[in-house]
Amino acid sequence: MKEILKVCLGVLAVQNNKPYNNMHMTNVDEVCSSIKKMLQELPPLAEECNIHRVPRRLLKRNLQAYMPQIISIGPFHHGRQDLMPMEQHKLRFLDRYLRRTNFGIEVTVGIVRSWETTARNCYAEPINMDSDEFVKMMLVDGCFIVELMMMVCRIGSETETRFDPLLFCAMMTDLYCDLIMLENQLPFFVLQGLFDQFSLEAGLSFLQLTHMFYTRGPLIKPRTLELPHGVMISTHKVNHLVDFLSFYYAPAPASVSFTSHSLAISRKKCTFPPTVTELWEAGIVFKKAMRAKHIMDISFKDRVLQIPPLEIGDVFETYVRNLMAFEQYHNDGKYAIQYFLFLNGLISREQDVSLLVKANIITNCIGGNNQEVSTLFNDLCKDVIVRGDCNCFNHINEALHEHCGARWNKRMASLRRDYFNTPWAFISFVAAAFLILLTFLQTLFSAMSLSK
Repeated sequence: MKEILKVCLGVLAVQNNKPYNNMHMTNVDEVCSSIKKMLQELPPLAEECNIHRVPRRLLKRNLQAYMPQIISIGPFHHGRQDLMPMEQHKLRFLDRYLRRTNFGIEVTVGIVRSWETTARNCYAEPINMDSDEFVKMMLVDGCFIVELMMMVCRIGSETETRFDPLLFCAMMTDLYCDLIMLENQLPFFVLQGLFDQFSLEAGLSFLQLTHMFYTRGPLIKPRTLELPHGVMISTHKVNHLVDFLSFYYAPAPASVSFTSHSLAISRKKCTFPPTVTELWEAGIVFKKAMRAKHIMDISFKDRVLQIPPLEIGDVFETYVRNLMAFEQYHNDGKYAIQYFLFLNGLISREQDVSLLVKANIITNCIGGNNQEVSTLFNDLCKDVIVRGDCNCFNHINEALHEHCGARWNKRMASLRRDYFNTPWAFISFVAAAFLILLTFLQTLFSAMSLSK
């Protein structure tokens, strides 16, 4: 290394038109020592690393969607002055947790301290907190989340699940928002470990509790949506709460019935569907997938495009942006990004949203007109990076383009809209056709009689 530095210093000296002699080498040893120390202190890349900062290119789109508003969870926003009022509520929940368990505070702290090294490795950057502060943060924040879930899902006695009026008058929506932010996370194994410290008569697992918590809040609608079966197995690897949300977008094995043709299409470059208006003009009918159990249960058959219902509420943008930010760091799946890219292709303007609202596929709960929803979808996927060959909806997109490319389909759709759009229009068309037929027959018989 020392010889390399000599060469580099010599080159720099020549470039700067400065004389070079042995005096310039007096600091080489110091530089070498400094670099060696930096390399020695460089932390290894941990396999557990899964909690990241949001990329700057996404932050510029909507900073507020990634910054917690009322509560800090984990180390990234710990100690922010504007979030300090929630600390007393965290301590109340810690007290409730300790009352629920059979262990004292000393035993609980000891258990949490044993997780410290693994928990630190879950974060993508070194955490500038000493051991005691980090352990206290994990315990207080983790107990708050576990107790909040238990309270929302009414698990435990009436005293244990009583709502805190100071906390829950108007804060639940904000809490749900803050708990799904990528930079506001604790490792899932910490929450799981805290939950496992007490046993429930119902035999409820923490994975089941998390699912109940999400479906009872404003995030997962309708509540009948399910997770793929494998996610609810206790050995399934979940990194944190945002990671848990991403599994709602994993296609269920039973619902993925790709033919060999569709598989060949899926390996092509990522495609986008025509807009809703273009599909409507080509005669495609939009229907809400009434029996859909999974968000990804989108199908196209016999001119009918079925899509599970989607509610656009106050937490929608925060939820989607943090979910896609998380998937930016993981190459497996990225199903949420694929799903919203598909919807982004369908929705280009206000009329597209209006047609989906009319079909009861989209419910606009954010107020205002449908133009706001259209603008939101057009902005959601900007600066989001995805592999060009990664789209599980390519087979549907290809079929939709094929249908729209056939002129006959557009002509038939125009005929249905202009002449068969109501029962009376159809009756009028039949009556007119019958009169034309009678006139033709009358003319024909008259001509035949004259020829005789």
